[in-house]
Amino acid sequence: MILPLAAVITVGLFLMMRQLIDIGPVQPVVEVEPPAVVIRFEPIDAEIDRSPDIIHVEPVAPPPARPATDAPTSPVDALPGSGGHVVAPVGRSEISGPGSIVITQREPVAVVRVQPMYPPRAAERRLEGQCSVLFDITPQGTTTNVRALDCTSSLFERASVNAVANWRYSPQIEAGEPTMYRGATTQLVFRLDE
Repeated sequence: MILPLAAVITVGLFLMMRQLIDIGPVQPVVEVEPPAVVIRFEPIDAEIDRSPDIIHVEPVAPPPARPATDAPTSPVDALPGSGGHVVAPVGRSEISGPGSIVITQREPVAVVRVQPMYPPRAAERRLEGQCSVLFDITPQGTTTNVRALDCTSSLFERASVNAVANWRYSPQIEAGEPTMYRGATTQLVFRLDE
């Protein structure tokens, strides 16, 4: 009498546990491979402007999903978060002459600037403003020590710092060697479309 009762209890517990851990039908997750990022560097002649940059930021709706194709994408489309804005890159110049000493000087020049995301809370409140950012440029051309100096609203600080942290530069050159550039500034202006 105990064995049949134990069997019934065991089967009941088994069915109850099976019901508890059942998560329903499982759909396989299809991973979409991101498109390859292509950055083209084309030399241009540019004057260095030491004044702070002013960049206007507008909220952008997320791009519509694209069907997967084998067609190559343009370099602008391949830069995620760029909003279609790419600063013209600067090429490398070679100087040769009599003797073996070559001394070149060059200020850093922006190569890629990622457009900041308009903060959703600021967009909901229809809030516009600006944010000044101070940063350094490493010899590798990356930004470091990025910090907000003066923002009209604290909502714009994080978006500004995150965007500038992803910018890339051709580094400052002194005596033919890339060097650290300290104290670069920029101003990001956040405006809503009417």
